Amino acid sequence: MSMVCTGCGVPLQMEREGEKGYITGDAFMREFPLCQRCYRIKHYGEITPVSVTEQDYRATVMRALERPAVVLYAVDLFDFNGSVVRGLQGLLNQHKVIVAANKFDLFPKRTNPDRVRGWLWREARRHEIEPAEIFVVSAQTGFGIDGLYERLIREARDKPVIVVGMANVGKSSMLNRILHLSDPDEGQLYTTSPFPGTTLGSVAFKIGKTGMTVIDTPGLLGTHRLQDRVCGSSLKQILPKQPLRPRGYQLQPGQSLFLGGLARLDFVSGDPQSFVIYAANQLLVHRTKLENADELYARQRGQLLTPPCSACDESLQQMTTKKMGFKSGRPVDIVIPGLGWIRLSGSAVDLRLHTPVRIEAAVRPALI
Repeated sequence: MSMVCTGCGVPLQMEREGEKGYITGDAFMREFPLCQRCYRIKHYGEITPVSVTEQDYRATVMRALERPAVVLYAVDLFDFNGSVVRGLQGLLNQHKVIVAANKFDLFPKRTNPDRVRGWLWREARRHEIEPAEIFVVSAQTGFGIDGLYERLIREARDKPVIVVGMANVGKSSMLNRILHLSDPDEGQLYTTSPFPGTTLGSVAFKIGKTGMTVIDTPGLLGTHRLQDRVCGSSLKQILPKQPLRPRGYQLQPGQSLFLGGLARLDFVSGDPQSFVIYAANQLLVHRTKLENADELYARQRGQLLTPPCSACDESLQQMTTKKMGFKSGRPVDIVIPGLGWIRLSGSAVDLRLHTPVRIEAAVRPALI
């Protein structure tokens, strides 16, 4: 009989309704007990936000890595920069690391997975991650999961597989796919949800007849990603549901692009050129004159320019400005963690990027 929730891994308790791990006596007697929170996620799509602090997360991962292990490092291909766990590199040096970049199904059909994989190798090393292998996968469609599963079986004959990653990168969905490959009759063990922070504690289990032990650690929430700071309603507006439709804009100097009310890019100087937006299809992108941008934001924030909305973290309305200058060269992406990226053509340009405080925008070689 399990003493932890088989959906999120938190210890079960029957005394304090509304707190983590609460379960009724009848539900506790089931073969795969789910806490009240996971039950509501699975059957009603309801979510009670629970955060895992960076300190708690690091302690959990350190305990899991006390002995030799194979680390399955799950990242979000749509939000690679935002899904790299900061400060984790030192803990991984003594272990074999396999990176699984999830959500390839969100990319345009013409996207070459081999080129994406080559890009991931370069970016992983730039972030001081030294993987033994990288897989481009989709937990939604099953793409690439077979190869990942076979590699894990080969590597983890005498070691556990420790699964690490930020919240909402699809770790639980990937593990459900792997469980189904090992035993199609096993069913779904994990609670999956479109909301961050579903898994609250480490969950250990065996994979079918392979004998492989998997330990899933909780997903880490952070303040540097927009998806961790918007409300549930706004989250649905910024998380992609369908393959991305790149939106191209031919801009002149003196124009601005708003991505909802969460980011604004000002074209200060340079030759007229194209800017391509890769963000959720349902997110509004609005073009205006730079001279009108401040007034428009003050008047339309939370209305035309949404998210954020009134239920979101108030700090999202406190914008910071970053000057960016680029010489002629190869195309690059301006990444806004948790929201998407803007692809520049490679022409010389001077820009200003406005994002909420603590959102750590970055520049990288173009992914597409």
